[in-house]
Amino acid sequence: MVSLGTSISPDMVIKEGESVNLECSNKKSSNKYMYWYLLPSEKNSSLTQLVCAVEGANAVVEKGFESHFKSSNIKGDSITLSIEHAFLNDSGTYYCAESDHSGETAEGAEYKLVPAQPGPAFHLWLLHEAG
Repeated sequence: MVSLGTSISPDMVIKEGESVNLECSNKKSSNKYMYWYLLPSEKNSSLTQLVCAVEGANAVVEKGFESHFKSSNIKGDSITLSIEHAFLNDSGTYYCAESDHSGETAEGAEYKLVPAQPGPAFHLWLLHEAG
């Protein structure tokens, strides 16, 4: 298993079937929401949200990705995305983002979503072994 921290180069190559952990630390400790996104390496792909995590609650992996994507909860100022037994189509750029929601919680209150602060991007490429 390979772990990526903020001090390690974010470009990596792994073999199909291997597992990897991508770790992201937020820049602003006041931001209570953290996200993972994937931009697949295929042409004409669109950015897809994989995980939404709220401080103090369980991180949620989006439907369709639960089979081999796992996420830690927010721990301090960081969150980890785990890809277990990666497939070739998991190749792409993984983005970590953070945001803060502000507003009243009373009925009918308006919420203001502060745009996500860009975090690190991890470029993950998978190799298929012939055999």
